[in-house]
Amino acid sequence: MSARPEASASESVAAARSSARRRAFSAFSFPKEARLARRAQFEALYASGAKRAGRYVVVYGAGAPEGVSGHRLGVTAAKRTFHDAHERNRAKRLMRECFRLLRPSIPPPVRDFVFVARRPILGAGLAQVRADVARSLRLGPQAAVPGAATEAAR
Repeated sequence: MSARPEASASESVAAARSSARRRAFSAFSFPKEARLARRAQFEALYASGAKRAGRYVVVYGAGAPEGVSGHRLGVTAAKRTFHDAHERNRAKRLMRECFRLLRPSIPPPVRDFVFVARRPILGAGLAQVRADVARSLRLGPQAAVPGAATEAAR
């Protein structure tokens, strides 16, 4: 058996860049702890949570249970609404990305959310869905489109 040679300088530089990149985007991450996965969690939100319907997404929200450290999200895209798997996947991917980007701007207290996709989401881009979700969450326009103030100043 041969021993593994020591890591080259380029490998260690790449590893340092990777860890720096992870730290820089940690506020925008979407770890497993931030996900709702169990049916009971979804049903509890449907039963007791507040509901706001936007053009692309219906948002259910309620206070998170004791001991949860950050906002959590569950996403659904019904087979009845989205017949093909690739449509359901795209809808869920858009909703998760919106939450990932908006999560740092959602004020306390810690809450759980369920996003339910509506059919028009397939024709929308990320910016449109993000603005719709921000309206449903009642966040300011700066949260809906990060960097909008800098673009307007140009």
